[in-house]
Amino acid sequence: MSSTFMGLSIANRGLAASQAGLAVTSNNMSNVNTTGYSRQVVNQTAVGPAAVYSSSYVGSGASVESVDRVRSFRLDQKYWQENSSLGAWEAKSTYLEEVETIFGSTTDNSFSTTMDEFYSALEDLSTDPSSTSARSVVLETGNAVCAYLNDASERLTQLRNDINSDVNTTVTQINSYSQQIAALNQQITTASSSGASTNELEDARDALIDKLSALADIDVTQNDIGTSADGKTLTSLTITINGATLVSGNNAKQLECYTITDGSSQDGLYGIRWADTGKAFEPGDTGALKAYLDLRDGTGTDSESKGIPYYTSQLNEFAQTFAKAFNEGIYKDGTTSDYTGHASGVGLDDSTGIRFFSYDGLSSEELMASGTDTDEVYKNITAANISLSKDVQDDVDKIAAASSSGEAGNNEVADDLISICKDTKMFSNGSPEDFYNSIISTLGTASSYAQRQYNLQTSITGYIDNSRSSVSGVSTDEETVNLTKYQSAYAASAQVITVWDEIYKTTINMVSSD
Repeated sequence: MSSTFMGLSIANRGLAASQAGLAVTSNNMSNVNTTGYSRQVVNQTAVGPAAVYSSSYVGSGASVESVDRVRSFRLDQKYWQENSSLGAWEAKSTYLEEVETIFGSTTDNSFSTTMDEFYSALEDLSTDPSSTSARSVVLETGNAVCAYLNDASERLTQLRNDINSDVNTTVTQINSYSQQIAALNQQITTASSSGASTNELEDARDALIDKLSALADIDVTQNDIGTSADGKTLTSLTITINGATLVSGNNAKQLECYTITDGSSQDGLYGIRWADTGKAFEPGDTGALKAYLDLRDGTGTDSESKGIPYYTSQLNEFAQTFAKAFNEGIYKDGTTSDYTGHASGVGLDDSTGIRFFSYDGLSSEELMASGTDTDEVYKNITAANISLSKDVQDDVDKIAAASSSGEAGNNEVADDLISICKDTKMFSNGSPEDFYNSIISTLGTASSYAQRQYNLQTSITGYIDNSRSSVSGVSTDEETVNLTKYQSAYAASAQVITVWDEIYKTTINMVSSD
């Protein structure tokens, strides 16, 4: 037999369920613009008869079992995967664009202007080999060529140092995010075990993983770790990078940066290792950290990406090859050109054996003493240190224009130097300008590709994020409908209580009158 006050109990449960629905709807609407917030819904179930063997066929009303977070873990995993690629392409496109500003373009760049001015000065010298003013202009424009290469190399070095700082900053961010995620894992487990809601904690954890995914190539898995007091399955997240565990439950492994001192091309830069084992850290294939390392260390050899070391080496090759050809009339592959180099020419003061280009301001004698043979000597020259020789800097009369001494009007070597500068045999891919333009073309192709990939990845990631939002985002229209629905249900339950109140009053009065 049903309880005398069963109707009132059912109505009261209806009030409580509707009140919970109104509260959840209000919470959703107030967080409609909160980044990372997941829509919440009331998990409401019907309560059966009070006793299994009761003669009553009427249930006991509604019960709110929980307030659940609406979220798709599959979409989250897909977003984290694509966001890692987005982070990598964003870093590459940004820095390659900066490298482009250093080199300029093939159609309009300061290098072409600088070289043209140098060639023009040589032509003026050829026209009047005895002119001191023409020699002074050759000196100035020659210094400009060196200064251009010096500056480009310095800017590449500074950019590499900037990226190196980004590596350190990114490692610090990864450590911070992993620690916060591990702490949230612990809070979520503790709260779940006691039956408390963890919705906001899980949102905070997912927001951190969103940020982490842009930095590293992470893989996130969900693991069952037990059962709560009310019988619900408890889960925790594990995060790995390239197969190595970063976060497991409430434990977060840490990365650390250290200064490389192995004498390699990375000497003085940051290496990354696991703090607990000292084992080298492998960043995986995507993420901003991987991109930074590729840009900072990529030499372009053995399938490595073309990073700043590659473009620096190309500048160095230009400086070495051009200086050697101009000074000695010898090209990169060791072949002798058809033209006489500066060292074989004769200056206005009848000097000979003078090198026009050197490094660090060394004299011709000091330059040639810096190696056991010509090849070794010119390996000392880089874009960072190329300069004019001290001999030429001190006395423009030592600039060689003639092929024989005592002939002030002789311009044969000056003509040869002009021919050397224009010779398409100097480099494997053409003249000095052809070689430099090939660097710019390679860089432009890489930069354009990175920008296209970044734009594409932005679209892909944005599409997946919109898909996530369609599942977990708050719709004001939908919540307005829910508000009306729960309000009506609350009002109906309140009316039921009023009816039962009247019934009870009537019944009590009837009993009392007897």
